[in-house]
Amino acid sequence: MVGWLDLQALAELQDLLRQSPSSSEAVEIEAYTLLLDLNTEAPKALRALQRCQELLNLAQALQHPLCEAAVWRVMQLLQSFLMLHPAALHSAGMAAKLYADAGEHELEQMMLESHNYVLFHAQMYEELYASCQSQLPRARQSRNVFCCRLIWGAASAAYTLGMRCPQLQQREEWWRQARELHLEALALSQTLQQTMMEAISLLNLAVVEASLGQVPAARAYLDRIGALTHLDAHRPGWEAWFGLAQALIELHEPRNNAAQEEAAWGGLLATARRLLDGGLNHAAAAEAALRTINHLGRQRNRLDDALWAMETLLDQQLQARQALAQNMSDTLSVALELPRLRQEKDRLMEQGFALEQSLAQRNQELSHALAKVQAEASIRAAAEAALQKAHDELEAQVRARSAELELALRTLMRQEKQLALSRMVVGVAHEMNTPLGNARMAASTMQDQCQDLRAQTQLGQLRRSELDQALNRLQEGSELVDRNLARAGQLVERFKALAISQHQEAPQQLDLAAQLRQWAQAWQARLPGPDFRLDISGLPERLAWQGFPRALHEVLDQLFDNSLQHGWAGRTQGWAGLALSQIRTPGDETEEREAVQLLWQDDGPGIPAEHLPHVLEPFFCTRLGQGGSGLGLSTAHSLVCELMGGRLELQSPPGQGCQVRITLPRLPAAAPVPAWPDHSAQPD
Repeated sequence: MVGWLDLQALAELQDLLRQSPSSSEAVEIEAYTLLLDLNTEAPKALRALQRCQELLNLAQALQHPLCEAAVWRVMQLLQSFLMLHPAALHSAGMAAKLYADAGEHELEQMMLESHNYVLFHAQMYEELYASCQSQLPRARQSRNVFCCRLIWGAASAAYTLGMRCPQLQQREEWWRQARELHLEALALSQTLQQTMMEAISLLNLAVVEASLGQVPAARAYLDRIGALTHLDAHRPGWEAWFGLAQALIELHEPRNNAAQEEAAWGGLLATARRLLDGGLNHAAAAEAALRTINHLGRQRNRLDDALWAMETLLDQQLQARQALAQNMSDTLSVALELPRLRQEKDRLMEQGFALEQSLAQRNQELSHALAKVQAEASIRAAAEAALQKAHDELEAQVRARSAELELALRTLMRQEKQLALSRMVVGVAHEMNTPLGNARMAASTMQDQCQDLRAQTQLGQLRRSELDQALNRLQEGSELVDRNLARAGQLVERFKALAISQHQEAPQQLDLAAQLRQWAQAWQARLPGPDFRLDISGLPERLAWQGFPRALHEVLDQLFDNSLQHGWAGRTQGWAGLALSQIRTPGDETEEREAVQLLWQDDGPGIPAEHLPHVLEPFFCTRLGQGGSGLGLSTAHSLVCELMGGRLELQSPPGQGCQVRITLPRLPAAAPVPAWPDHSAQPD
């Protein structure tokens, strides 16, 4: 805790000033004087902080590291008082660095403790845990009081992080780390023969064990505290944590009597309310009590008490934010008042010059004061000029870089649009030219055959065998025209399938595992040979699912065709597998929602790394003009992500086949909509 200087300290500082201190000592004494008579008035602390900034400029001009470190130390205390935590962390770090450079290791450790203290009261527990853990390896070599306090800091952060974890397993894991750290602190305090530090470690262990539900261990630690002597029971926070430990022990004590359980729960509620009235020293214990009520209340179906605890925590956080906002408002008011104060200062300087002319006997004192003010003004002017220059240069660089980035972005977007359009034109041309060209060629052949047939008929030279041959050729030609026109129609439907609005299907309730087995029977019949295998052993017995079965069938059918056309091309054997599992995915805010996950994989050569970023783009195909359209995976991705609201992920390690992971949320029943046509999947 920060202890403000009292009247005795004021007398000692005044005595130092009478001993003609040096310039650096005078700056340091004035800095400590700013802490005198500091109460709860934020504007007074802000004015002291403003003066401390001026003293820092003077200390830096004097080039005296210890003087500058002392001013940084005072600034850290003032900023902590005003809850300006980021600034306080910076000030503590600067002071610690200066003390370390000067070889003052005890003062350096003191500032590192102040740094951790600010992190604790700023509720930056993750940063506090990391800071203490980074300092502990070196501190464990000395094994002194500072090392013990670092262990306490890491353990307190671990306990609070565990208290804030929503998951029970993670919460207990943090608490077990806190227990190990407190056991280390207990052993160190016993080695150092520090009774109060030993008592604090025992109390911390009692709280942790009680939170874990280990009642015998927690009671044993409290009994060991009772055996110690010369304890300071009025230490800030001692009574709060001692009462919380007792309440937790009573709550977790095994009982068969409902009345006793109700009394224990009421004792925890009463302890929490008492801690809420204890001020800053009881804030951490109050938060621990409220979070315990929230966690256990939900487990024990005491939802009203759990809701009260959570609302109280939110109220505490809101009050803290309001206090911080008030301090920031006061800071802004003081900053806005600065120009008027400067004008007042200039006016007083003019009056000082007039008094200098009229009072000759004060000439020497006024000259000394004027030199001091001029030194401060020159330092401030130089700092402001350097800051303004750096600000102007930074703004110019930002404007130039923003203009370059905007130009590059426009160029990139234009190139991407041109590339997509070119790919679409090439894809449409390749795919449509083949069936349409075949149809035209067949139609032209049929036309020539008809003309020959008409000429022979007019000459009367047509034999029955020639007529049959002509009719057969005409039938073959008509079939060829029909197949190619059908192919062209399918391609048009595939192009239309890129628009998700073409796919409309009402969600249905079904057994997804059974449905997948039915589809797998059809895929088994399409395997190219007896040495090709489709493994569906990863399917559960049954899995209820609300979703879009026809859209999912089209997606999986496309994946099967991709394995046939790409994974097994030119091979005499192959393997593909389909697995289904039920998972939970993050939903809105902190809640989770149920989902199903399908994993399709084969043992083919996989997708080259240079093609992997583009395989989901429309018309991207390595076999364009050879039966592939470049629309299969693009359509599958649209169905999964846009229609079904899921996620499709591709993985293809070199030489290890291709894996497609599909995650689909469980959907509520939807109103029926017009069914969309079932387009059969085409291989890419």
